[in-house]
Amino acid sequence: MPFRHRQVFRLTTLLLVVVGVAVIFLWDTRKRVEHQEEMMVVQGRAIAGIVAESSTHNLGTFNQWEKEISRRLVNNALWLARLDETGDLDVAMLRDFANTMGLFRVLVFAADGRLELANHEPESDGSGQENLPQEFIGPLLRGEKKSMRLGYRSSVRGDQRRFIAGAARSRGGAIVVNIKADELISTRGELGPGHLIQALGKSPGLHYVVIQNETGIQASSTDKLAFPFPVDDPNLMPLQEGAEWATREFDSPLGGVFEFARVVELPSGPVLLRVGMDSSPLEDMRADIHQHMILRMVVLVVSVILVSVLFLAWQRQSVLDREVAKVTAELRRREAESRRTEKLVAMGSLAAGVAHQIRNPLNSIHMISQVLEKTPGLPEGVHDQARHVLVESGRIEEIVKQFLHFAKPREPDFEMIDLAGLVRDVVGIQAAAHETTGINFSAYAPGMDAEVDRLFVVEILQNLMNNAAQAIDGKGKVLVSLIARKDVAELVVADDGPGVAPEDRDRIFDLYYTSRPEGNGLGLSLVAQMTSAMGGVLSLDTESGLDHKGARFVVTLPIRRPNTERNIR
Repeated sequence: MPFRHRQVFRLTTLLLVVVGVAVIFLWDTRKRVEHQEEMMVVQGRAIAGIVAESSTHNLGTFNQWEKEISRRLVNNALWLARLDETGDLDVAMLRDFANTMGLFRVLVFAADGRLELANHEPESDGSGQENLPQEFIGPLLRGEKKSMRLGYRSSVRGDQRRFIAGAARSRGGAIVVNIKADELISTRGELGPGHLIQALGKSPGLHYVVIQNETGIQASSTDKLAFPFPVDDPNLMPLQEGAEWATREFDSPLGGVFEFARVVELPSGPVLLRVGMDSSPLEDMRADIHQHMILRMVVLVVSVILVSVLFLAWQRQSVLDREVAKVTAELRRREAESRRTEKLVAMGSLAAGVAHQIRNPLNSIHMISQVLEKTPGLPEGVHDQARHVLVESGRIEEIVKQFLHFAKPREPDFEMIDLAGLVRDVVGIQAAAHETTGINFSAYAPGMDAEVDRLFVVEILQNLMNNAAQAIDGKGKVLVSLIARKDVAELVVADDGPGVAPEDRDRIFDLYYTSRPEGNGLGLSLVAQMTSAMGGVLSLDTESGLDHKGARFVVTLPIRRPNTERNIR
């Protein structure tokens, strides 16, 4: 992957990590806030349950108590009616009975509705005539009802309330008893939701508890806030749509409020209960979470940046190490190439001297052999020996020519040629020459032009292909490839033969070194010399040839010569 692409990949990965962790932090933050909100909702539901249950229970208890009082008053009136049958009733007796039974008034009426007896002096306090409705006193006076309950009733004095019951007299008329009802009414108020709401409103963490219906506020623990009618409050729309409860947050003169609203069933009917809780714990939690999240994000970003810097430094160090290793390997290769060139030059100079020294006696031997072969009258064996000497001297002459060619190579003649076409032509000639053998020559050479010496390239390819053909011993595959790598062309000759033995890899380019008995050790040295003359490098690749076996020779040539060399030429 290119370095620029790696940088983009690392930056993208870093951003994804930061975004992912940020999403996790936000999710965790929201969950914690939601948990706190749920706790406040639970508190609001608990208060609503307390109000509903307490109101229902207390009012039920009071109603039962009220029924017992009513039943006791009726029994008292019936008992007095029975005593009245014996004619024993008088003012003193009524007073004693009222004091004993805790009655406030005992009134005895004649059949015409006239007050006959009472446990008090009517003229003394002006309350002798009770304001009794006809629907209550009339049936008793006429004997149509044996007993009746009137319940709560205002007295003649408008500032007092009474609880009244009565019974019919056997000879016509009625006996009416009552008690003061102000304490009962006060007790009822204390047992109702209003008193409970006042008590709850004083609890820590609660700003208010309010009961409303469509007509307005029925009970409230505060008078510092105004509450709109439920039908006019948009925050209560979820309740009208069937939601179990509704919540909202707002600022008020009492401070931050988290309001929980719910419809509660009371004995008097359904009402809206609003519970306003102090929202400062929720706000403090949000602020604390926000600060912690910022701190976490800063630590995360700094950590990721440090890790990225360390990773980048490590990667750059790795790149530098690889570059150093590559440069070191290249220097070693060039050093080996230089030593090999120096050795070849020295060997060439030696070969030139030896060739010159051998050539003159060799010519003499060659001419004597020719004369002996053509001289008549000599024994047949002499003629045969002369022919052998002639043939062998010819071989030596050819070797001497190669020595001289190696010792004094010609300068390359550079020209811009179709290198791919030349490779295909040379491979085609070799394939035709070996058509009857078991060797398969093939070429992979996409279009490419290069500035090289045509004859040098032909000789290089022929030498390498001949070596490959000899290595596979008449049966196998040889593939010649032309590969473009930036500003160089690679000529690769690979085969599926036995390959080169490890102990021979460092010596195969030496002059006169050969692993074949019939070889003279000049072919690869000449190839290396011609390659070097064109500014290239000949190498035996560490990779195997074809099908994971054989040898792979690589000739690396510059596609273009430097401009300075062109100008010189």
